[in-house]
Amino acid sequence: MESAMKRLTVQTLLFLLALVFSACAAPSADSSSSEEFVPTPLEAFPEELGAGFPVAARVEEGGADVGDTAPNFAFFLEDGRGADLASLQGKPVVLNFWATWCGPCRAEMPELVALHEGDPDVVVLEVNVGEDLTAVEEFAAEFGMNMAVVLDQEDTLRRAYGVRNMPTTVFIRADGTIGARWPGILVGEQLSDFVEQIRTQ
Repeated sequence: MESAMKRLTVQTLLFLLALVFSACAAPSADSSSSEEFVPTPLEAFPEELGAGFPVAARVEEGGADVGDTAPNFAFFLEDGRGADLASLQGKPVVLNFWATWCGPCRAEMPELVALHEGDPDVVVLEVNVGEDLTAVEEFAAEFGMNMAVVLDQEDTLRRAYGVRNMPTTVFIRADGTIGARWPGILVGEQLSDFVEQIRTQ
């Protein structure tokens, strides 16, 4: 009787271990759905202020110097639609980090808005660093910012790109590599020169 009980206990333990192992090995619905991310084209984002103010997520680590492949990141709308930097390859990208309290950011914003409106071959992404939506909406309304205004509320995107001062602009070539970066205000011919540089590389 005692040996039968021991056998039963061992069998029960083996069965429980098998259950635990299979539960750990099976992918969850959440992880599989995250792997099936299908980017939404920017043209399908809302045609309104800030393109709906998507939130930065899934920021990857990597180098952020000239010549490096730009760290990929996604940005999502409230309804779950989203895009990522990798899906924008084929077009040069101007990635501008800014804040509402930053005077030079205010000074350069009209030219960045004009670049977005006047040059469909260049993607302008405006990254607001660490501020709440109300402040960002007011600033965006003042300058008519209808491009995608990405909210970097957790400060992860700023850190991934090594941004220390605002404004800072990172110029990304069509192949996804960083062609130039500029800490400080960018206006006039200087902005045009950087854009032309990543357009022709």
